[in-house]
Amino acid sequence: MAMVLRLGVVLLMAFALSGCSKLFFYPMEPWVQNPENQGLSYEDIVLIHPRGLRIHGWWLPAAPEVPVRGTVYYLHGNAQNISTHLANVQWLPGRGYNVFLLDYRGYGLSEGKPRLPDVYADVQLGLDWLRTARRTEGPLTVFGQSLGGAMAATVLGEEGNAQAADCVVLEAAFASYRDITNDIMKTSWLLWPLRWMVVPGMPSREQDPEQRIAALSPTPLLIMHSDEDEIVPYAHGERLYAAASAPKTFQPLHGGHGQSTRDPAVQQRIVDFLKENECAAAPPQVSEPQPAEPAAPVLPPLDSGSPTSGPERGYTF
Repeated sequence: MAMVLRLGVVLLMAFALSGCSKLFFYPMEPWVQNPENQGLSYEDIVLIHPRGLRIHGWWLPAAPEVPVRGTVYYLHGNAQNISTHLANVQWLPGRGYNVFLLDYRGYGLSEGKPRLPDVYADVQLGLDWLRTARRTEGPLTVFGQSLGGAMAATVLGEEGNAQAADCVVLEAAFASYRDITNDIMKTSWLLWPLRWMVVPGMPSREQDPEQRIAALSPTPLLIMHSDEDEIVPYAHGERLYAAASAPKTFQPLHGGHGQSTRDPAVQQRIVDFLKENECAAAPPQVSEPQPAEPAAPVLPPLDSGSPTSGPERGYTF
């Protein structure tokens, strides 16, 4: 047992000394399900980087029986792939939203190996596609959870992406790459003494979401965070909100990390936020039926008999 622990420490030290941000990524290639299993229509989308790297995603069109209200660009957390994160957004088509779910490089069918800052280019690729794709209808909302939320803030905070989205929703996002690494390592007695080697190898402070998030203004921003989050401390959500500029809204949540959007009450909160901030297209106007022309009154015929000594009989209308 002691030998195993020593080997683990050596491996962790080697990994740490590489300064590798791959610690943030835990990709899975096989799918657990596809949208069809959940009764959803979908289309496979393959985006190609200039150097040929293929990035895969799913396009979920809004349900045909409801008016299209807008499009949501969904960025998932650091583990598994879009097939396991589908449950977080599968309710949106029924509320009138198209959804585009992206798998970062190394996840699902996307090629390559995930690492920062390379993965920012994947997030940007999806954003650029949505801004030019004819299928994008109505306002565009970027919705990121956990690592996806942190990367959304970092990418959208770049100067070239000013007002690239009409609304932004972040759930369980962290404020700083180095600070969340430090927070997680402090929870393990094995990793605690290695923090001084690992933390400096994480992305620079300049890339931190809390350093970029103010640049999202004047795009309406909703930050949601659970006070029971066991992965990303609640304080990270508070820090992001403090660093953001208006218009901004903070929504406290309850429950485990990244699970809240499966709650109908939270789903409604998101829909209300989009509607309140003009990120939901107005439903088509239904013209009210015009009242029918009133029928002309049916009058008795004039008396065509002999004139009488009285006044002429007729009808005024």
